[in-house]
Amino acid sequence: MSQQARMAVYPEDDRIARELSAIFRDSIFPISIYVAVLFATFTVLHLFAMPPYLRLHMAGLALTTAAIAAAIGLSVRTELLAPRFAPLAGFALVSLCLINAAAQMYMTGDAQQSTNFGLLLVAMGLFFLSRLYLALSFGLILSVWLSAAHLVGGLKEDGIHFGFMMFLAMVIALLAQEIRLRGTRRLIAMRAEAAEREQKLNQALAKAQLYATAERENKAKTEFLANMSHELRTPLNAILGFSEAMQKELFGPLGHRRYVEYTHDIHNAGAHLLSLVDDILDLSRIELEGMTLTTQKIDFARVCNNCLAIVRGRAERGGVQLRFEGVPPFPEIETDERRLKQILINLLSNAVKFTPAGGAVTLDLARSMDGSAVIRVVDTGIGMSREELDNALRPFWQADAGLDRAFEGTGLGLALVSELLRMMGGRLYLESEPGGGTIATVILPRRIRSENQAVA
Repeated sequence: MSQQARMAVYPEDDRIARELSAIFRDSIFPISIYVAVLFATFTVLHLFAMPPYLRLHMAGLALTTAAIAAAIGLSVRTELLAPRFAPLAGFALVSLCLINAAAQMYMTGDAQQSTNFGLLLVAMGLFFLSRLYLALSFGLILSVWLSAAHLVGGLKEDGIHFGFMMFLAMVIALLAQEIRLRGTRRLIAMRAEAAEREQKLNQALAKAQLYATAERENKAKTEFLANMSHELRTPLNAILGFSEAMQKELFGPLGHRRYVEYTHDIHNAGAHLLSLVDDILDLSRIELEGMTLTTQKIDFARVCNNCLAIVRGRAERGGVQLRFEGVPPFPEIETDERRLKQILINLLSNAVKFTPAGGAVTLDLARSMDGSAVIRVVDTGIGMSREELDNALRPFWQADAGLDRAFEGTGLGLALVSELLRMMGGRLYLESEPGGGTIATVILPRRIRSENQAVA
């Protein structure tokens, strides 16, 4: 398999191999400098400790070794040596040390110099990470030692002793290399895990900052809507009051009958706008500071009949029949009656609005097994598709959103119902299909939990 193909199949192994090579290259510099200093010292020692006929030879060999080791170290320091060539540089250092050890053993004829070969084996395991070059170095060192020991007669006299020493040196080298390699791999893995955790932390921080920014912007928007809605209430109340006075002609006749019609239109438009403002205020209050719920035991039949009475006028104008199909015993729950009426009126008004003349809207009330209230508002209206159902609870969303739409409204009704139910610990479920009507199911617990008393 080619190098590129192997990288594609084993990307993680290739990443570890590259890091090991880089670590190996980083370790080559101190090792090569140490070898250079060591053999520079040997150069001086050989001039005094060696027999006269060997001094120049051994000193020259040691000085050459020191110079080459220093050159390798400098090439690493200046980054002239690529990480993939680091094991080869290590093998070159081993070969230099091996040449010196073999030359000294052969020239002096001293079999005791076999210790140098054992130390060289141990050093290979301690300092070098490449298993391939470790095996090659072992083979080379043993071959050279066997040749030198045979030439000086060491195999005949102390062969068993030196052979056992070389075996122990090899075992120590293998253990040292394996321990260092495993430690290095573990370090690489920990570094990768730390980098991954840091990346996830940065992503989470960026996401949190994004959410915080969006939250600030959303709060600013909500505060703006709340302030604007509050400011609109004053002139709207004046418009409603004056239009109502004109409708009733409290201060005398208006004159032309069309003026009376206009006052009706003004009053209805103002009432509709005030209803929109109230919904926006409620949504803003929930989002900004929450609402305080006032809980009490309620008479469900009375509440349902009151809500039906409020919506009945609009239903009659649209030719829609209203029905109440609650069967006693009704659920006994503790909740906020005002907010419950707001929920039911919104649902009933929505159902009546989207039900054509001749259709019907039914309010059904039942008690579940756990005592909670199950309220269903069923209409025979135009219904909604799956996509429209998914968007129905979004504020200001409308199924009929064109400029020539047939149904009035702001798209806040269901969104407000959903938020109110969330505060009251209840749930809203919608079922619908185009042309098949809509079923809105509200489930309210027997009592509002304490943590839902003022939910933001």
